[in-house]
Formats: sequence, C-alpha cells, structure tokens
Amino acid sequence: MNNKNLNLLVLFLFFGIYFILDYLFFATVQSRITNCVHNRFLGHVLTYSTSLLPLFLGAMLLKPMGPTGLLDKFGLNRSFIQGISFGMLTTLPMFLGYAFNFSFNRHIDPNFFLINSVSSGFFEEIIFRAYFFGLVFRYTRLGFIPAIFTTSLIFAFLHLYQSQDLGELALIFGITFLGSILFSWLYAEWKFNLWVPIALHIFMNSVWMIFDVADTAVGNKWSNFFRFFTIACAIAWTILQQRKTGLEIKGKNLWLKD
Repeated sequence: MNNKNLNLLVLFLFFGIYFILDYLFFATVQSRITNCVHNRFLGHVLTYSTSLLPLFLGAMLLKPMGPTGLLDKFGLNRSFIQGISFGMLTTLPMFLGYAFNFSFNRHIDPNFFLINSVSSGFFEEIIFRAYFFGLVFRYTRLGFIPAIFTTSLIFAFLHLYQSQDLGELALIFGITFLGSILFSWLYAEWKFNLWVPIALHIFMNSVWMIFDVADTAVGNKWSNFFRFFTIACAIAWTILQQRKTGLEIKGKNLWLKD
C-alpha cells in the first residue's frame, strides 16, 4: 500500500475513533470537567481539547512524517493577524446590516455566547477544515471535490439537530453544507491558514447571536441577504488576493491527484 492510500486509511480510522469517543463520552466528560472548573465555557474548551487527541495522533502518523509539526499540519502556524483581519472586514456587512434591521440581544448568556461562537468556531474548524478536509486533500490522492463532499456532508448532518420540521431540516442541511464548502475553499486558497476560516466562522456566529436574528441557521430574507453579502465579499477578496500566484483549487486537483 502506497503512502497516500495509507494516509487516507489512517485519517478515516482516527476520525472514526474520535467520533465514537465523542458520541459516547463528550457530554459526561464535559459535565465533570465543568463541575471541577465551575465555568461552562472553560469546561467546553478543556473537553474539546481532550477529545481531539485521536485526531492529533492520526495526523502525527501521516507519511512522510518528516520535520512537519502538528501546528503546520493543522494550519495554525500561519498568520493570525491575516485571519483576524479577513474575518473582521468580511463580516462588516453582517454587523452593519443586522444593526439596522434587528434588535440587540440583551438576554444573551456570556457562556452560551463564548461556547457557540469562539469555542465551537475554533474547534469545528480544526476538526472539519484542518483535519478532515485539509489533511485528506494535502496527504492523499483525493482532490478537492471528493474531500470536500465527504467533509461537508458530515458537517451538515451534525447540524440537523437545530431543525424543527422537514422544510427547516432541508434548509439547515443546505446552508451548513454550502458553508462547509466555502470555509474549506477559503482554507485552501489562503495557503492553508486555518485562522482565516476560524475568524470568519467565529465572527459570523457572533453577529448572529449579538443581534436577535433567529434561533437556527435558517434566518429570514434580511439575515440571509447580509450573510450572502459577507460571503460574496469573502470570495471576491480571496480571488483578488490570490490572482498573482494563482488559485490553489484548479482542474488538476479537483478529483484525483498524481
């Protein structure tokens, strides 16, 4: 078995281990850690950090092993400032649009806000963008389309708990599926700088909760108008930024790579 096929097997195996352990023990471990530290946000962060150990181990086993460290494999050694600047500027349409069209959420719980914006945004990008998409795309023969399809499908399924009926379920699935494709494309085009999708994810989640927009990812016409305006800005900025060196995702790596 060649290295790229072996890497694919390793990545799926350790993601499976992570997923099973997360499903069986995450809630229990989080409850116990939260009781110890007396803070729900810190408990959430510590539990997530512990649950990622199988993914870190899987990443370390990829061949060729060489000198590349975990920070490089997960895209966390790239420019933090670049990521934060991108996230802040591209979400300005959402912040301004929501400020004029929605009321400020005066009843938001600080721990709930931090868990569902900062912690969830950060760890979801590590799991789905850096590990499940990024490492599959960079260390196996799978191109962008098969790598992104698998990642986005699972990412969308894990958000279906927000739905109340069949129509809402379909909308949430579609929005989260397309959002996963966007974040993965941005991650690749910004030279695998994970801080770019992390910042965009966190800021988009944050503005959704800062203003009284909606209880789920669906929203209404105005919330979606400004959300898609932000997405358009992110895509346009990325294309303009990368046109000098050429886009990373192109015909030769869409399906299978040599």
